[in-house]
Amino acid sequence: MSEIFCSQVSRVGKPKRGNCENGAPRFTHSKLIVGLAIVALASTLMVAAGCQGVSGAANSPKNVPPPSYPVPSAGVTGSYFGMLTNNLSSPWPGATIPVSSWRSLGASVKWADLDTSPNSPPDFSRLDQWLGLAEQSGTDVMFTMYATPSWASLHGVNSSSPNTFCAFQQQNGPGICDPPDDLSCDGSGTDQHFKNFVSALINHLGPGKIKYWEMWNEPNIQKEWSGDVDCPSVPHAGVIMLARMAQDMREIVSAVDSNAKFTAPAATLDPEAATWLQEYLAYSNGANFADIMTFHGYVSTSCPGTTCPEMVADQIDRVNKVISGFPSAQGKPLFDTEGDWGPPGTVTDPDQQASYVARYYLMQMSKGVAKFYWWNWDISDEGAFYDDSSHSLNPAGNAYVQIVRWTNGGTATVGPCSIDATVTTRWTCPVQSPGGAQAEAIWDTSQTCAAGNCSTNSVPVSAAFSSYLDLSGNQNPVANQSVPVGLKPILLVP
Repeated sequence: MSEIFCSQVSRVGKPKRGNCENGAPRFTHSKLIVGLAIVALASTLMVAAGCQGVSGAANSPKNVPPPSYPVPSAGVTGSYFGMLTNNLSSPWPGATIPVSSWRSLGASVKWADLDTSPNSPPDFSRLDQWLGLAEQSGTDVMFTMYATPSWASLHGVNSSSPNTFCAFQQQNGPGICDPPDDLSCDGSGTDQHFKNFVSALINHLGPGKIKYWEMWNEPNIQKEWSGDVDCPSVPHAGVIMLARMAQDMREIVSAVDSNAKFTAPAATLDPEAATWLQEYLAYSNGANFADIMTFHGYVSTSCPGTTCPEMVADQIDRVNKVISGFPSAQGKPLFDTEGDWGPPGTVTDPDQQASYVARYYLMQMSKGVAKFYWWNWDISDEGAFYDDSSHSLNPAGNAYVQIVRWTNGGTATVGPCSIDATVTTRWTCPVQSPGGAQAEAIWDTSQTCAAGNCSTNSVPVSAAFSSYLDLSGNQNPVANQSVPVGLKPILLVP
């Protein structure tokens, strides 16, 4: 039996972003955007980690039928796998599949959601519900500090020229992509609106409830952050103001929670993410207030009929090249805090979706991304892993579970993924368990999947491999020292 996997694991089965709770529109910007119980690799840990199927269902916010596919135990494990959610009415992902971290964006707990009036304190009751679910399943939290309340915004309800193009403006009012009205373009000013909210939040929660504090969302998109447009006479005003807010947030939170970690703002798309990060690091002191560098790994390069998850590697290379040029950013882990296969309609075939998930995760892990948050758990046409109508995991969600399994919850080492020298559509990625077992993921982008049928090509493999795992959770013997390789990756194991 292989050291890598349980032999008896059961089968487990953005120009716009979708809607938030109660049908309120989420994003309207034009762009391609929008845990884990360790399944132990060592055979000595297999009984402890369990291959027994879903556990932790009692942590669900309501009685929900289990997924149609049994999956490894929900709960805490390696730190790699993060998730975004939207609806409190959906089951909490950490009670259904392995998830290690939850990111708050999309859950209607933005600054503008919680701090709705200058005449009353922020209302944290909805956030408390989400944090309670995270705590039940041992899931850590990334809170995205984002969206200026309209009443506090430079171009909000009190402005003679409100910005009505901001993302979420229909839900939260105009101006939420603008800086607060007490923060100057050069980074001076009191920034008191923001500081008051951060103080209220951390004093309400106390230490330990939020592990990661993320400074803003996709600041290279004007509908998310309009700092440069608001300050045309001040070069690099957008990054200067965000750095000031990052400094204020770090000082306030750290005084209460010395273990809190802080991220740089996460820009999106390639090559824009690297370009924006270059400006942030070069023209502000923002890196001094960040423990973690970030980006959003949405892939804009198209392949025939779909997007190419392999191309995220180029984006990561560009981001890392920028980081390497700034001592204040060097040596800090890189998080991809949001990504999926793209806008609704980009990838619609369930097998292609499963293939994309597996390839996308393997490529990012091979490039050293320390943590990745998938968008999303429960919006059906935007990369969802959970089908709210059938109350079950879909094939993409099942593929996610298998990648958790293949990589021991992210603790395995995924080596550099490479193209075959003679078959330029065939990719392989070496996978090594913490115990030293060697496996290999393999797929071929020239193969197709449509209407439940996936083409394959027989490929000879090393005699070191006796079986392979597929994205449905099956373990199959290697016959005649060859395996069927298709668009959906398989994992060769000893």
